[in-house]
Amino acid sequence: MYGPIAACESYVFNAFTLAGRASRSEYWWPTLFVGVLTLAAGVADAVTVFRAMNGSGAISTSLLSYWSPLVSLLTVVPGFTSAIRRLHDTGRSGFWALVVVIPMVGWLIYMVLLALPSEARANDWGQPRVGPNAFGPRSARDTGDTPASKARGKRGHTPSAIDSYAVLLQSEAEPSPEEIARRRQEVHEYFMRNVSRRASA
Repeated sequence: MYGPIAACESYVFNAFTLAGRASRSEYWWPTLFVGVLTLAAGVADAVTVFRAMNGSGAISTSLLSYWSPLVSLLTVVPGFTSAIRRLHDTGRSGFWALVVVIPMVGWLIYMVLLALPSEARANDWGQPRVGPNAFGPRSARDTGDTPASKARGKRGHTPSAIDSYAVLLQSEAEPSPEEIARRRQEVHEYFMRNVSRRASA
């Protein structure tokens, strides 16, 4: 499952990506934020118009004077592509987005499709999506014995930015006496196994 920040990162960095999949959390978190931002922009524009009417009476006709067109311009493409990936995640083609043209009920059907659960198995658009901090197998066929699972580490953990920070912090820490002894033993064994053997040969 994607958290709010990870979902918004995916929304921004995959803004021009139609291929692949997007889980429910990966789609709905950014949609929520965009909705709140659009509402705030609408309120700000209404205040601007209200002040103009109570002042000089001249309302600006320039789109640059309002927030709503800017928000719409910045979010229309990533909103469209993330919806297509969300449909892929349910096992449907992106052409299902055309259901919105059905009078009266088109948008309702479209919202239901976007809210459907993810396909638990791989489909034509890839493996199921899991959050960057998720544990467990990514799919039914990825049980921890595959090279991909071993690369992700114990329990199928997907490395994240937090893991990188932890490695950096550990690199600054002073090694314990046990760690120093272990490293010396590894160096000694390597020397005896490789260097000393070659010298004697």
